[in-house]
Amino acid sequence: MTKQHQSWFAIVVNFFSHIKIMIWPIILGLFNIKNDGVIFLPLIVLGMFVVFIGSAWIQWLFFTFEFDDNELSVKQGIFNKKQVHVPFERIQTISRTVPFYYQPFQSVRLQIDTSGQGKPEVVFDALSLTQADILEQKRRSAQNKKASVEEIRPKQSIAELRYHVTNSDLMLYAVTSLSGLGGFLALFTLWTQIDDLLPKHLKATFTNFVNHQSVIVLSSLIVIGLLIGIVVGFFRIYNQYFDFKVLHEDNHLVISRGLLARKSVQLKFSRIQAVQLRQTLLRRMVKLMNANVLLSASRDQDDKKTILIPVVSNQKVTTTLRKVLGVGDFDIKQWQTSAIKAAAWYQVRFSLLRMATTIVVLSGILRIWLPKFWDWHNILLGILITLVVAVFLILKNTMTIKDQKIGYHESVIYLQRSNGLTKEGYFITRDKIQGVNTHGMFTLTTKKATHLDIIVRDDNGGHMIHLRYVPEETIQNINKWLLL
Repeated sequence: MTKQHQSWFAIVVNFFSHIKIMIWPIILGLFNIKNDGVIFLPLIVLGMFVVFIGSAWIQWLFFTFEFDDNELSVKQGIFNKKQVHVPFERIQTISRTVPFYYQPFQSVRLQIDTSGQGKPEVVFDALSLTQADILEQKRRSAQNKKASVEEIRPKQSIAELRYHVTNSDLMLYAVTSLSGLGGFLALFTLWTQIDDLLPKHLKATFTNFVNHQSVIVLSSLIVIGLLIGIVVGFFRIYNQYFDFKVLHEDNHLVISRGLLARKSVQLKFSRIQAVQLRQTLLRRMVKLMNANVLLSASRDQDDKKTILIPVVSNQKVTTTLRKVLGVGDFDIKQWQTSAIKAAAWYQVRFSLLRMATTIVVLSGILRIWLPKFWDWHNILLGILITLVVAVFLILKNTMTIKDQKIGYHESVIYLQRSNGLTKEGYFITRDKIQGVNTHGMFTLTTKKATHLDIIVRDDNGGHMIHLRYVPEETIQNINKWLLL
């Protein structure tokens, strides 16, 4: 085995990583520098540059790796040395990311996960494309020796299993994401966090500007901020899922996506625990949904979920899943009664009783400790807010029961749940179910119903699918199906 270093571009990546970590202290320090200290500013900047570039070079120098046909060995660190041995046959996921600024230098960021640690065991900041291709080839060779493709799943051509998002669907999906609202709130939260750290003259200038503006101007600024947030959110979604493709390669799924940063992930089929269909209330109007997969062990540390299909129409979802995964178990034929007849009323009643209890407690607090707020104006406002919330809860909980579905076919069960706003459906094979729990108050016994929890593995923990007011007969049928 020959000892190797990463691409020299890793020095540049580490240099900017150090700047990213220190950017806020640097900016705040420059704002608070005194007049007599300005003459030393060039020396300070030069000194920081030397320290950062030196640290990046040392980090690159003491990060070495070597490999043979069986395993990869990585050494890093100066004083706190760390050595990792990764057998190629144990690798579960290889994530390859190529941001646009990596491309001129023929470099790639590579993460290797053997599962069970909650994060990738090895992260290469910048490997050359040749080095990355060799590592992936070594992994394929080692795993193909252990188990042939024919033993895992029938061999099919890549063309039959390819999924490629269309530009029109992706744009519609990005428009209906509303992620810009989250970005606007995130910016507002960030401002409240750094407000106390800003110099007094900057805060005074901003406060003076706000105080001298009319309500119309301030409202216009808020609307402009929301529009900017929506545009930024649209571009973020479009950039993230641009040219999204799914390929079937041996016993792996190869998922690639991205505009400015091209990312590729290889997932073993055996890691898939369930397929999750997700549809927000807004996307129901345009009849679109997305499909995720729940995976055993750790997922990509940069993603909260693993997207299998970013956008697909309701009519084509089962056809697309069959094409991507190469299995035909998505046609559910044995549908079960998912909820008793009066389930929607019980759900609404419970929600309204909980709201009424909260209102009584809050009213008591206002009457005793804040009597000055207990006048007719505030009482009428409270009644109006209560009516709006009550209507919202009635609609939300009615939809929760209406969206609930249970069905199975051969070795696959389909569970659909909703919180009234977002609908989720799950395809789960019998052998991937980790547990089945039933629970509920004693009053449910007379109604011949119970609440049902189906548990599947997700990441390094469990994912619970909660269904309400399920008939006892349906529970018995599910238990019989599990024992087949």
